[in-house]
Amino acid sequence: MSKGNCIVSFAKSLDFDRTAVALSLMCDLPIELIERVIVQNRNEQLLVMAKAIELSWEATKAILLLRAGPMASSTDEIERAFISFIRLRPKTARTAIQFYRLRERANVTREAI
Repeated sequence: MSKGNCIVSFAKSLDFDRTAVALSLMCDLPIELIERVIVQNRNEQLLVMAKAIELSWEATKAILLLRAGPMASSTDEIERAFISFIRLRPKTARTAIQFYRLRERANVTREAI
């Protein structure tokens, strides 16, 4: 089973913890950041992370729907997210995720001082 398929399986079964851990490992970002990204009401960071690690739209959509929970996102919102996902260039997404990594590492270093 591929990594993307694991995320789809976890997200479709509404397993927030496993979805977050899998995304954290794939993005090489702290779990706390991933949890915040999943629960926030904005799609941009999640779309960037998904594109950077080359998740399929199916996997990305499953995570968006997991976040929405029983009050699933509107069709229009999912459609807008899809358009943004398609337009997002992988190189731009990888650059952004590298920035997230650097920022998180700087925060850890600052906290250690």
